[in-house]
Amino acid sequence: MRIPLSLLLLAAATAACGPYPRRVTAPPVIPNGQRLPDGAATAQAGALPSPTRGDTAGERERIITQLVREGDDMVAANDLASALNRYDRASVLKPNDPDLLYKSARLLDLQLRPQEALMRYQKFLLSLDIERIKAQGDASAKMAEAIALAQQRILILEKQVK
Repeated sequence: MRIPLSLLLLAAATAACGPYPRRVTAPPVIPNGQRLPDGAATAQAGALPSPTRGDTAGERERIITQLVREGDDMVAANDLASALNRYDRASVLKPNDPDLLYKSARLLDLQLRPQEALMRYQKFLLSLDIERIKAQGDASAKMAEAIALAQQRILILEKQVK
């Protein structure tokens, strides 16, 4: 299944136009009452170091991990818009990461945004190179479940979009 270039460009533009992060005026507190470690407040406030400033790969991975963790925490708190923002910001630093694409597709689907969810599910499946995974038989149970759900949702969302 090939995705037209116009849809991929639309998906990229949509992902880049996410909501602005909220400004934090006080140091953030996690649910158990503890303060976040230094540096987490800056990422929470939306100030991320630019990957073009010569950041090391380790620093970049730390930022990605932190953004994904914040997104997961926001999903647990049912703040889907902010969680999608964190996943989108992480995907800027790590494009075509299947886990991030799937998480953002699920959030878009839950937010009843079928056109955007459809594009993310399709991009997720393309990023996996499914034929190679099937040939090797290396798909884990979790990834196999995500693939099956994404394929089902694509069929349903394609009918809704038309």
